[in-house]
Amino acid sequence: MAESTKELRWIRILLTIIAIPVVVIIFRTLKSIFIPLVFAVFLSFVFAPLNKFLRKKNVPVGVVMAIMLVIIVLLMFASTMLLSSATGSLVTGFPRYQVNLMLRMQDWVDRFSEISQRFALTIERYPQFDISQMLSTGSFSISKAISNVATTTVGVGWNFMLIVIFLMFIVAQDGRLIDKLKKVLKPDDQQRTINTMRNIQNQIQKYLLTKTVISLSTAVVGMILMLIYGVDFILVCGILLFVLNFIPNIGSIIASGVPVLISFLQSGMDIRTISFAVLIIGTQMLFGNVIEPKMQGSRLNLSPIMVLVSLIFWGWVWGIVGMVLAVPITSAINIMLIQLDEKNLISAIISS
Repeated sequence: MAESTKELRWIRILLTIIAIPVVVIIFRTLKSIFIPLVFAVFLSFVFAPLNKFLRKKNVPVGVVMAIMLVIIVLLMFASTMLLSSATGSLVTGFPRYQVNLMLRMQDWVDRFSEISQRFALTIERYPQFDISQMLSTGSFSISKAISNVATTTVGVGWNFMLIVIFLMFIVAQDGRLIDKLKKVLKPDDQQRTINTMRNIQNQIQKYLLTKTVISLSTAVVGMILMLIYGVDFILVCGILLFVLNFIPNIGSIIASGVPVLISFLQSGMDIRTISFAVLIIGTQMLFGNVIEPKMQGSRLNLSPIMVLVSLIFWGWVWGIVGMVLAVPITSAINIMLIQLDEKNLISAIISS
């Protein structure tokens, strides 16, 4: 009996090892479907308090869905207007920065050549770069790159439609899910499954709320600093500061690097740029390393190394979107593993 149990356990482990790569390949191949679905699930968690309140007031499901749809459309319209304004300012204002960038890079190359000659360094083996050719309008254009990004609006619109469709189905089935669970699960399994779903919902709600507040605060402070120092593209950098802060660790670094680069292209590496860089990076560190951990506490129960690993993994599977969703997805997986077995090895590795 003991041997058969041991064999069964090893069979399960082997099947799991085989199944994981298959599931990952499916997620990566069908990401155009899974990404909107995951976003819809997370949105259902965000709207859960409103949904619960309206259901208690005996508001029909159709009216609840209509209210959610109006809220989402208004938010999407406001976001589109902001992005359109930001893109327009970049397309019209960035060509002159392309010239500044060319001049700065050429200055660096000249200084490197001068230092090499002074110290008699051998630089013949290194290729000589023609900066003007690299950054010419024909070979590289920031405006063209921004325009290419803008053409992805159709894809974003399609994903938005899928998210809304999935969300409407989730909301419509919300009240019936517990009834369906009662038909197929035993009483103990019912309660455990319901508790798991509630824990996932509560943790993701708190995570998204905290992350939104922190990201918005960081963006506002960064925009104020840009206004004080006279750095251009305040709206663009504010959007980047808000969005990229949802990517743990590296997002805030990239977000703070963009306004510093713009300041450098405006006035060079002077005391103004250095002090601006110190302040905006210090702001990122204050919000990301001091305030956010105190607000989040131990809610996510994820070790720092697992946050980094999940960031890399989901970034490989779903790109930038996967990096944004990495922490809540990993947290949800951890909760499910704990509910299945409190002493399982994977959960012990993931948890902090």
